[in-house]
Amino acid sequence: MKRKSIRIVGHSNFLKDLIHNRITDRMIHKITNNSSSNLTICFQLGEFLETEITTPCIIIRPWNENIVSFNIKNCVELHLRDLLCIDLKKEWGNNDLLDWVNALDSNSPLDLENYPLRFWTSIKDVISLIETLIELPKIPTLVTNVCGRRPWVAKDVFSELKMLWRRIDNAKKNTIDHTDLEVKTLPVTNVKLESGHPDLSKLHNLIKPLNERGWSPNTPLRISLMECLEGFLKK
Repeated sequence: MKRKSIRIVGHSNFLKDLIHNRITDRMIHKITNNSSSNLTICFQLGEFLETEITTPCIIIRPWNENIVSFNIKNCVELHLRDLLCIDLKKEWGNNDLLDWVNALDSNSPLDLENYPLRFWTSIKDVISLIETLIELPKIPTLVTNVCGRRPWVAKDVFSELKMLWRRIDNAKKNTIDHTDLEVKTLPVTNVKLESGHPDLSKLHNLIKPLNERGWSPNTPLRISLMECLEGFLKK
């Protein structure tokens, strides 16, 4: 594995901090501010590139339906869709989880039918993906969505979130009971899509030679939701 110098630039956010810390902790590659680094990782919010980019690079952006790629050569541009996080600034995550947690916290009603299908993907899987891309011997020119492979309806995810919230609340009150300790199967509604799944084939084929699995998110939804709740309650 070749040691690389990596420059991390762009919008400050929790993902940027996590990837910086991950690279630093592994001590395989070196973080630098030098524009002549082997690789630039850029976090970009808006539709216009606000940071001077040197290639090769990885650009990470929050997905939206009208997003237009920058089409930079020797650049992998990742559009993060349905990131499983509670983003109080509402920049990198959608409003769903924040709405649901606030409703649980205030015991308010929710109309879950108003929430669309989501292809949830965990922060851990995104960080792992970026780590894998860093190891590419040569950065290609590629634009791709990044999301989970299966659709989730709101009521299934909210049901799981509600169960976890109850456990946390009862643990704080020291009122854990048999219901909290029961091992429950994750609810999964069979969903038929009219417009099909997001195309993840380019991403899958790009990283498969490196990890032998391709794009195969493996963080359980329950674990990701628990981490979201822990982060929310610490704020």
